Amino acid sequence: MTALSTLVILAALLAVPLAWLGRERGIDLVALLCAAVLAWISPLSAAWIVGLGVGLPLAMRLAQQHGGRAPLAGVTALVVLGAFAAAQLSSGIVWIGGAFFTLRQLHVIAEWWMGRIEAPSVAAHLRYQLFLPALFVGPVHRLPAFERQCQRRRWDLGEFLNGAERVLIGAFSAEFIGNVVVANLRARVRHGLADSNAFLRDWALSAADWVMLFFNFAGMTAIALGIALMMGIRLEENFNRPWLARDLLDFWSRWHMSLTNWCRDYVYRPVVALTRSTLAGLVAAMLAIGLWHEISFYYVLWSFWQTLGVVLSRTIMPKIASQIPAPARRVLAPLAILAWLALARPVIGLLL
Repeated sequence: MTALSTLVILAALLAVPLAWLGRERGIDLVALLCAAVLAWISPLSAAWIVGLGVGLPLAMRLAQQHGGRAPLAGVTALVVLGAFAAAQLSSGIVWIGGAFFTLRQLHVIAEWWMGRIEAPSVAAHLRYQLFLPALFVGPVHRLPAFERQCQRRRWDLGEFLNGAERVLIGAFSAEFIGNVVVANLRARVRHGLADSNAFLRDWALSAADWVMLFFNFAGMTAIALGIALMMGIRLEENFNRPWLARDLLDFWSRWHMSLTNWCRDYVYRPVVALTRSTLAGLVAAMLAIGLWHEISFYYVLWSFWQTLGVVLSRTIMPKIASQIPAPARRVLAPLAILAWLALARPVIGLLL
C-alpha cells in the first residue's frame, strides 16, 4: 500500500464508530470526515467533489421545475468529463478519488435525465459521493442501492465481524501475496530473463504484473467492502473469481465488475441502440475502460487489443476449444486469458 492509501484506510476505520451514531446521520458524519481528509490531502479534490456534490442536486431541482433536464444533464456531463480529462492530462494536479467520483457522478446525471430517479437532496448526494471507504479504490456503487442501504441498515455483530475479517483478508492479499510473493516472483522472472528476447521478457513481466494487480486491487477492494460492511453498508462486489473465466468476455464480466457494469449500462447499450452494432458497442465500452485508466494513445490501442481478444474468443476460440477435453479447457482457459492480456504490452510497445 502507498502512504496515501494507508492514510485513507486508517481514516475509514476511524470513521466506523461515527457511522453508528445514527442511521443516516452517522453516514453524514462519515461524509464530513471524508471531506476533511480530502481537504487535507488534496484541497482541489475536496473543492471539486463537495462543490459539485452540493451544486448538482440544487441545479437538478431547479431544472425539474422549469423543464430543463436534458440541457442540464448534457452540460454537467461535459463539465465532469472535462474536469476528469484535465486532471488526467495534467501532471501537476493531485486528484484523489476523481476517477470513481466521475463515474458515480455520470451515473447520477444519466439516471436523473432518464427519469429513473428524482433529484437527490444535497445531504443524500454528499453522503453518496463522500462515502469514505469507497473513495480510493471504489467500487462504483449506485445511488439508489446506497440510499436503501443507508435507510435500512441495522447493527449486526455477525456482519460487523464479517466485514472485519474481509479487511484482514484484503490486507493479506494486497500486502503479502501481491507486494511480497508475486513481487518477488516478478523480480525473479526479470532477473532470469535479463538476457532473453526483449519481447518475451516484456510478455512474462506483463503477465506477472496482471497477477500482482489482481491481488493488490482485489485486496484493496476487499478492505473497502469490509469497512463498509462494518458500517452496515453492503456495496457492490468488484471481483468474481476472474481467473476461472471461460473466455475473455467472461473474464471482463468478472473483473472490476462495477466498472464493466457501468460501461455496459452507460456506454455499450446506448451505442448498440444507436448503431444496431454489438461490435461498435464493444469498441466504445473498451475505449471507455481504457481511457478511464489513462488518457493516452497507449490505452486507445490497448482498448482495440482487448476488443480483438473478445471477438476472437467468441468466433475462432470456441471451434478450437471444442477439440480440447473439458478438464484441460478449465486449466488452459485462464492461461490463455492471461497470455492475451499480458501480450498487449509488448505488442503495443512494438507498434509505438
